[in-house]
Amino acid sequence: MKKIVILGLIVVTCMMMAGCKGKEEKKSEDQKPAEQSQEQTSDTTDTASNELPEEEGASTAGVDGVPALCTDDKSVSITINRPEGFEDSEFSSEHQVAFQRIGADGTSSTQLNLRLMTEDENTVMTTAQQEVEYLLSANSDGTGNVGEIMSQQAGNRQWSYFTYSLEGVEGYRIWTTLANGCVISCTAENLGSGLEPLTVDYLLQTLEASIQE
Repeated sequence: MKKIVILGLIVVTCMMMAGCKGKEEKKSEDQKPAEQSQEQTSDTTDTASNELPEEEGASTAGVDGVPALCTDDKSVSITINRPEGFEDSEFSSEHQVAFQRIGADGTSSTQLNLRLMTEDENTVMTTAQQEVEYLLSANSDGTGNVGEIMSQQAGNRQWSYFTYSLEGVEGYRIWTTLANGCVISCTAENLGSGLEPLTVDYLLQTLEASIQE
């Protein structure tokens, strides 16, 4: 079984400055205060430049340890509470918040992966269907199936979803539009056997309790 892991790439740009020698060493003493002032200004600029990525990173770290979920362009972010009974997953990144619950056998698990997207619901739905169709086509036993698009009210939101299954996987794709205009989507999967079956009522209740707009 293949798992697609989205890795966030952090690009850090370092600025280096070099002092000039030679003719500058011959400048008169009355020029040195001006040079020192310029150097102090440059040092201040460098310090601000170096601190900026840290401040930007802090804005995606959430509040009080609560994970933040950002759109791909980082234009919008929300915080996500960890669902009761779940723990953080190694698959989390700044563009995906993931949680897992390990089954009694220590190998099976329930996985929740959430993304915040700027696309409209139709685009999100089409992408989800294509991803699931790819999984089914890669399934060797050919017994997988996909359910129809359904909708259900939860809280003040209208959620859309469909179910799918293949060897060793029971899954849901769920999405809705938030008040900020972005679409939040969730991939919920039982991987393995002996797990409590997933239900849309349970998943929607869990998502509604976790989302902080």
